[in-house]
Amino acid sequence: MILIAYYSWQGHTEKVATALAEKVGGRLAVIEPVSEVGMLRKAMMARFGMRAPIRPMQTDLSDVDFLVVATPVWARKVPPYVNEYLAGVTNAAGKPFSVLVEMGGSGGENAVAIVKKGLEERRMRFISSAVTLEREVDAGRFGPVVDELARTIVEAAAPAV
Repeated sequence: MILIAYYSWQGHTEKVATALAEKVGGRLAVIEPVSEVGMLRKAMMARFGMRAPIRPMQTDLSDVDFLVVATPVWARKVPPYVNEYLAGVTNAAGKPFSVLVEMGGSGGENAVAIVKKGLEERRMRFISSAVTLEREVDAGRFGPVVDELARTIVEAAAPAV
């Protein structure tokens, strides 16, 4: 089972995560804040690597074969809600994961590194990452990026023959 856990504030990350789920047959899980705060506060929380409460969701990966974390980039970091999700992941040792980031302009590599570090601390295995740009998502031109990420996920998730 491929789980795609995502947070999307304005719908861009949701659009890309949904397209990826369709390509890999994955199940979507929304990272939902308990309450939203203003944009300035969210950006500051992201900038300082803070966490913020999320609604209950699947963080126990016992029945998950592959995890994808999809996140927007805020202040060159990940949102506090994604940090909270990463901190709650359990039963993940040895399992593969990929990272999908969506951004307006810059900071994608940094955001990938944050998610990668958080999951590698849980002894997960990094497989791949992809970055989409907001303007490409708005124009519907993100397909090749999703196709390539999907290829790496399907290859890694396929049972050994």
